[in-house]
Parts: sequence; structure tokens; C-alpha cells
Amino acid sequence: MANLQDNSEEGVSLFPMFNILACTLGVMVFVLATVAVVSLGADRAVEYISDDYAGSMGGRLPTWIEWDGAELTLLPSEESVVFDQDLRSIPTFDQTYNYIFTVLAGSPVGRELSAASLDGNRFVILLVRPSGFRTLPEVRGYLELLGVDVVPEPIDQDLRRLQVR
Repeated sequence: MANLQDNSEEGVSLFPMFNILACTLGVMVFVLATVAVVSLGADRAVEYISDDYAGSMGGRLPTWIEWDGAELTLLPSEESVVFDQDLRSIPTFDQTYNYIFTVLAGSPVGRELSAASLDGNRFVILLVRPSGFRTLPEVRGYLELLGVDVVPEPIDQDLRRLQVR
């Protein structure tokens, strides 16, 4: 019987296989990054859909409100309320909620929030820009204090608005 012997002391090298895997991984990361950049850069806008959305939510109607840290804007009417004081500088939540109530009193945004709190079939989609993240707990807490279901949705700082259809 023949006996094959390899007198060289080199073993099997896996280095070429690792090179191939590293190259494949690099190509996949490049493709994913390209797709992400293209999808984020194409028509950077938000479209607010009310009728179709209500049907898919079991008849619940959304109220769209945008928060940027200093201004609550009711959409699509774009009526807004400006907060002159930084909400984080107010010492207690009770004082913060009283301040928010005072600012919203009599405004279209305040009336819409009151209507949403009285109607169990309504909820608020709160579009939050990065400048509003810092004070989001105060605004969200106030809306939940009213008994309104809140769905916070982060959006880009420079995202423009489209009309509601």
C-alpha cells in the first residue's frame, strides 16, 4: 500500500478564505450604505394622510402635531403656539403643566387637544424634531395628563411639510 507523506511543515492556510469573506462583507456594507443614502436623500418630506390612516386604525382619527422644542404646530392648518419659556427650566412638573395649559388656552392647538381628549376615537401623532427631544418628556406628559393617546414620531430637523390628503 502506498503511503503519501508531505515533508513540508506548512499546514492548510485559511487566509485566502478570510480575505474573500472580508471583501464580501465590505461590498455588502457599501451597497447598504448606498441604498440608505439614496433613500434618505430622495424627496425629503413627510406626507400626512388622515382618511386612509383612520381606516387602518380601526376608525381612530389621528391629530398631527409637530414639536420643535419651542413651538407646537397643528397640522395641516399650520396654526402654532410658541413657548417663550424653556420647559426644562421650570422646577416642577405641576408648574410645567400649568404653564403649558396657560399657553395653549384659547388657541386652535389647545382646542384641538381638548377635542382629542374628550373623544376616545382620537389620538395624537407627535412629530418631534431633534431640537424638541430635550423637552419631549414634558410635552408628552402633558398630553398624557389630558388623557390623549400619544404616538411620538421622530423626524429630521430640516424635513419640509406636505399637505394632508
